[in-house]
Amino acid sequence: MSLIVTDGSNRPVEDVRQEEIQFTEDGEARQITFFARDERPLRYVIALDSSGSFRSLLPQCLAVARALIENNRPNDETMIVSFVSSDQIEKLQDFTTDKAKLVDSLKLVRIKGGQTAVVDAVHVAVEATAAKTSDSAEVRRAVVLLTDGEDRNSSHTTDQLMKLIRETDVQISVIGLVTELEKESGLIRTSPRERAEKLLTSLAKETGGKVFFARNPKEIIQVAQQINKLLGSLYTIGFDREIKPGEKGFRKVKVSIVRPPEGAKLVAITRPGYWVGPREPDRTKGKAKN
Repeated sequence: MSLIVTDGSNRPVEDVRQEEIQFTEDGEARQITFFARDERPLRYVIALDSSGSFRSLLPQCLAVARALIENNRPNDETMIVSFVSSDQIEKLQDFTTDKAKLVDSLKLVRIKGGQTAVVDAVHVAVEATAAKTSDSAEVRRAVVLLTDGEDRNSSHTTDQLMKLIRETDVQISVIGLVTELEKESGLIRTSPRERAEKLLTSLAKETGGKVFFARNPKEIIQVAQQINKLLGSLYTIGFDREIKPGEKGFRKVKVSIVRPPEGAKLVAITRPGYWVGPREPDRTKGKAKN
């Protein structure tokens, strides 16, 4: 299981020791049997919102994508996806370690009209990242999502997406650009901004990732630097547990970091649990165009 540790200033912490980790599963303490820096190659999707509301932010978002790509290590693989509505989720570049191809594919991003399908786009990105299973233990899988989070036209429900997330080991990091969304709520409804923030926060939380809300174009680049650091500053932890024959379902876990009183309080970020047993097939449709 992947683990991020940050300090009070939201900066990655790189000197955590195994004896400082407290780990519980379904409320019961478990002994950590493995702990190390996660040096596995990364396979991840950059998913770019290309709806009309992103027109003014597109240059900064493309700069973020280029910065992420340039930070790739030799064996890291990246896929580029742009999205608007459910029928406009486009794979601009399949997984590759070739940085030049990835950067060139960003030239294909075009702002288009349509009702944004954030949930469908994330569903496609997670499925694509998790599709290669033969070497799943040797790679770390992730999605970096750039969007305002306002879902208008997805064929998948949020519950379906959360089910997929819980059944796969894909970490989602989010750059949320929600400042242009309406923030006024009504008596019986939340505002578009509140709904977007809730969705994006839940995506990161359910996968052990982080969400960053950028208030202006300058902050977008600063957030990209933080995500680059987080992608390269993970730990992996393991614990002993006997899986019973036929067992299936979601097991809740909690990780905390304990240091002496004089030490800084640290925050452990990880998935809220893991899935036991085979995945159930999802018969709903939602594929990226080639």
